[in-house]
Amino acid sequence: MKAILFYIGLFSVLFFEMFQNVVFTLDFTLYGHSSAVWDLKIDNDKLYSVGADGTLKVWNKELLPLQSITTHGSWARCVAVNDKYVAVGGYKPDNMIKVYDKHTMKLLHTLKGHAGSVFSLNFYNTMLISAGSDNTIIIWKDFKLFKSLKIHDGWIRKIVVFGNYLISGDENGRIAFSSLEDFNLKQSFEFGSQVLSLHAFKNVLYSGLSDGSMYRFRIEKNTIRAEKVLSFQSAVQSIVDDGKFLYVSVGGKVIVISDERNILKTVKDLDISVSEITALQITDNMIFASNREGEILKYSTDGKYIKKAPKHFLSSAKIHANKDTLVVGREDGTIESYNVFSGLMRWNYKNDGSLRCILALNESVIVGDALGKLLVLRNGKVEASFSNEDAIISCTPDSSGKNVIYLGSRGKILTLENIKGKWTLRTISKISEEWSTSIHDDGEILYFGTNIGNVYMLDKKNYQAKLIKFYPSAVVKIAKISNRIVVFYFDGTYALFDGKSWNFQKSDVFPLYTGLVGDSQMYLGGSKLKIGNEALEFEAFVVDLANLPGTRHSFFASLSNGVVLQIENGNVVRRFSGQLGAISTIYANGVVACGHEDGKVTLWTYNVKQNTFQLTMVLDDHIDSVKSVASYKNYVISASNDRTIKIWDFKTGKLVNMLIGHSGYVWSILVVGDILVSGGWDGKVILWDLKTFQKLKTYEFPKLSFTDIFALSEEEIYLTTLEGFVVRIYKGQTKKVKISEQTLWSIDSNYVGNLASSKVRIYTAGWDGRVYILDKELKKIGEFRCHNSTIFKVIHFDQKLFTAGTDNLIKVWDLTGDEPKNIGVYSKFRQSILSVALSKTLGKLITTDGENLISVDLGDIPK
Repeated sequence: MKAILFYIGLFSVLFFEMFQNVVFTLDFTLYGHSSAVWDLKIDNDKLYSVGADGTLKVWNKELLPLQSITTHGSWARCVAVNDKYVAVGGYKPDNMIKVYDKHTMKLLHTLKGHAGSVFSLNFYNTMLISAGSDNTIIIWKDFKLFKSLKIHDGWIRKIVVFGNYLISGDENGRIAFSSLEDFNLKQSFEFGSQVLSLHAFKNVLYSGLSDGSMYRFRIEKNTIRAEKVLSFQSAVQSIVDDGKFLYVSVGGKVIVISDERNILKTVKDLDISVSEITALQITDNMIFASNREGEILKYSTDGKYIKKAPKHFLSSAKIHANKDTLVVGREDGTIESYNVFSGLMRWNYKNDGSLRCILALNESVIVGDALGKLLVLRNGKVEASFSNEDAIISCTPDSSGKNVIYLGSRGKILTLENIKGKWTLRTISKISEEWSTSIHDDGEILYFGTNIGNVYMLDKKNYQAKLIKFYPSAVVKIAKISNRIVVFYFDGTYALFDGKSWNFQKSDVFPLYTGLVGDSQMYLGGSKLKIGNEALEFEAFVVDLANLPGTRHSFFASLSNGVVLQIENGNVVRRFSGQLGAISTIYANGVVACGHEDGKVTLWTYNVKQNTFQLTMVLDDHIDSVKSVASYKNYVISASNDRTIKIWDFKTGKLVNMLIGHSGYVWSILVVGDILVSGGWDGKVILWDLKTFQKLKTYEFPKLSFTDIFALSEEEIYLTTLEGFVVRIYKGQTKKVKISEQTLWSIDSNYVGNLASSKVRIYTAGWDGRVYILDKELKKIGEFRCHNSTIFKVIHFDQKLFTAGTDNLIKVWDLTGDEPKNIGVYSKFRQSILSVALSKTLGKLITTDGENLISVDLGDIPK
């Protein structure tokens, strides 16, 4: 037994020492968070967020990004801010505490003391206090270990300073009060459920537990008293206040609570997020909430949606053009090579890491990725491969035309050179912890900029780096215009340097992700594309720009939604679209819009001359399949399996609102007047006011999952379900009738404004291939078999019924006689018809082969 314990102890020591020496591959982008946001802090006019992607992001109150710092090789778990410093705690195994200068964001201290994850940080006077999964509280004085407290036997989740006490709460439900004078334990309480939140408000301390309990603590004459004051159905993750009310996050809701005369009362119940809220902050009558999907949401304190922070651009791409070649390196690891004149793809290659920089050099393509891999490709095949400790994020060719490329990573500049047919990688300069975000070769001198705003000169003779300028924003691009160096900064500023003095100018492009010089003028890409004094706006951010050599006024722009544009004389002449998921739903009524399985929404226009549909916009924000699309005035509306409904501006493609209310897939939406009706697999039917985007009414049908909607008016709505029911909502009253033993997927009606009520017919169909005919009261009038397969869509038009099935057929039925009569079949489809729409404007029936739109003229009904 002793031998076993010895080896266990030895293994533990070796395991700990091994992770103490682990080198983590770090990545850097200026995009938003790519996964869960764990903590938020507000300080003056800035918001600080940390997340599971190992980064610290700094935002303004408009949720525009100001700075991004890669802090850890694992999760960045918590953040604390005071007037001088920003501290970030890491999740094991990279469980160090990183301390940054608040103004420059330069790393000042790396604190090693915890043997586990750091879950909570707090600045107090000249001290930093930390706590985590090693059951230990550490007090750091002048960023040196001053004292360790062992008063918990479980992971410490939260610490807060309250009065003269340091309060700590752990996963076992213990809340401990320690004196700030000597850090001795004064009193503790045991609640038996994980402590998730601690917050002081009006001389009272509140705690939230994982079992939904909320406790209040009072200190009276050195005596601490605790009482349970509220109980919720799920965990109390965060508690904050606005000086008047408490704001408590429970799941995806924020509960607004008043505390008057020692009695807590719920004032409002706000739907904020579809996934669990991880952190809350309140300022200036605004709620900032983060969640497990990587979102940071902004609402008014009365629950009105205002904005969300841009997330990591999972569809974005880096681009470069050389001679007749355009190369594209995508976030999903795909590398593509195109002929710039024909637009045809020559080859593609799938890398296992996200691409951070790309360069076409003669016949070779050089790419650096987020995992530190550097590849040299020729004709889509790997010619050479190298590994670096961290992501390779910038590259530029040697200005002399030699086979030399300069590369930027964390703390270093490298060269890749082809010597007698062999590629060689070497480090030529080191610059501490900064990321080299852009490099420009100016002959004898290399200029490079970094993520914290430093610009360096590097003499090629001795490779000595000299700092020549600091500006408090990340450098995104360095180029040359006329005889001056131009530096583009993330905050929209650009600076001109003539070798002696700097001239700073502020643009209206913010954030600014990239810059370019061509035809003796500057191009700025970010929130918009600025060409001289002209501006172009797109449905997504511009994240990269590339010149087309040998041409005038022609260049390429890469958007954050994966689309690459070719622009000539200020006009878009070609779109190179990134891979889109299969089309899952089609909407056609004036606007033609499609939902995709990968969460994108696409807008299309019909080219009469070519008789084809052309993609015009890609709207990218859903994180799961889009199941239904509608339109209202100048808005496109999409519903998704991600449980959200999103409102887009049809002209700009910008997201303008988000409707939260469903807890399951939102499978169908329909606009009726100024009302949006949504039906979900959570059994809810929600009516929304499209003038205010507020929820009007919710109907709940336990154990039903809604699949389609039709409405005669705002007061008379019909829905189908997975369980074979048809539901009617009429003037607030509900009725459901079992119509089929199997799923009903679609519903429509012959209703027009002047049709007598007795002649109104409801048509529904689904899994069994039959169409059921009902009256307004849901009485079954008839049924007939249409397909020997599932019917996914029924459409009534001009006394005809169109039925689409998984047998690859669309059938047309004449309804003017006593019995429906099949008068035509569209059969030239190579796959199941899962989605179809009818455009009265175009006079076409529109379906899809999964990737493209296919249309048939309504007048060409085959016999």
